[in-house]
Amino acid sequence: MKENQLINNLSYDNLDLEGVRKLYMQLEKEEIIKQYTLPKKAGKDGYYRVNISAPTKKNGRTTISAKSIEDLKDKIYQFEKGIIGTARKTFCDVFEIVQKEKTKYIKDKEKLMSVQNTIGRNYSEYRRFFSDTEFERKYIDDITKKDIENVVYMNLSRYDLRKKGLASMKSILRSVFALAFEEYWVTDNVYLRVSFQKYDGMLIKEIPIENRCHSDNDLKRIMEYLHAYQEKKPKYLPAYALEMQIIMGLRRGEIPPLCWSDIKNSYICISKEQITVKKHGENKKERFVVVHHTKTYKDRRFPITDDLDDFFTRLKNAHAKYYSGSQYLFPADNENGIITNNTVYNFYRRMCKKLDIEISRELIKGTHSFRRNAITDVVNATGGNIIMASQLFGNSPEVAKRNYYTGADLKDAMQVLNQRKFSL
Repeated sequence: MKENQLINNLSYDNLDLEGVRKLYMQLEKEEIIKQYTLPKKAGKDGYYRVNISAPTKKNGRTTISAKSIEDLKDKIYQFEKGIIGTARKTFCDVFEIVQKEKTKYIKDKEKLMSVQNTIGRNYSEYRRFFSDTEFERKYIDDITKKDIENVVYMNLSRYDLRKKGLASMKSILRSVFALAFEEYWVTDNVYLRVSFQKYDGMLIKEIPIENRCHSDNDLKRIMEYLHAYQEKKPKYLPAYALEMQIIMGLRRGEIPPLCWSDIKNSYICISKEQITVKKHGENKKERFVVVHHTKTYKDRRFPITDDLDDFFTRLKNAHAKYYSGSQYLFPADNENGIITNNTVYNFYRRMCKKLDIEISRELIKGTHSFRRNAITDVVNATGGNIIMASQLFGNSPEVAKRNYYTGADLKDAMQVLNQRKFSL
């Protein structure tokens, strides 16, 4: 019946492929609705209700309610488009299900917020690569290897992407087709058949890591600026926070939640971070939440060096004058009682403008760049001990080497090379 109606409607001159797709969805919806006995009248509260089989529920069913029969039909269809429904699913449908599945099995509230933060980034990347494309509207079981290759080619043509950008696009494709294959919505995972190496020539050149950190001269000027600023405005804590980030190579989110109790006799314990949360689809401003874990879910200890000892002396003097009794190193008058992730970055940006230090997007020199300086210094000072550096700064050795280590110190290399003796 459904096929006959489609054939009849194809004779209409104004019906294009998009019209066919919409018609199919409408007919599919009607076929699904026929399987349900809809209520003839609303309940006393004005809602129409219908019970639906839901194997994941304890009692094996769930209830869907709506203010009108049409709304009820829409909700039934949306339910059937979900992971346990029978309706065919588009690429967009499966992407939505993948995101919902990410939070479904997480009970810990703090971990849930971190995952929601990740989901927000996933939606941002999805909008960039797939929104308003024919590809996202295709049924997942109709998508071919060629379709995937075409959408990848299209995005590499319209955007200047590096490896990281391509990796983001691949991550979305991989997760969508993995779930579709796992749930038997497709019989073949065509994503695994795509050879992405063919696109290497379309990627723009990577920025050398050494161009994504500050020079020794810049660091000297920055530290001099910070010390002068602290003397001039001792109450302004972001200037202290930025100095601490430089010394310790901290992530931005690891700075705000630091407490005096985190400082022990010989080390500082890094066990918390402040994350930026904005749930997808909610009409809410972004908010900052402190979670009791780091990005890698591993606590770490950082030794109190001579520079840190001097830093804490100056910070304690500022606290004694302006913030006596605060448990936090960097308190602020807001919901969480601490400075936000953005505060330090905004101060850093204004400082670089004053010092005429370039921090363009092309160079990618944000406050995260100080981690590259710190990791490189430790690796070079220890004769290549990448393990120590990764433990101090909270990266795996592979990530530290690939993304943060800028290379051997040329002065040290010169000394080593000069020790080589050549004789005839």
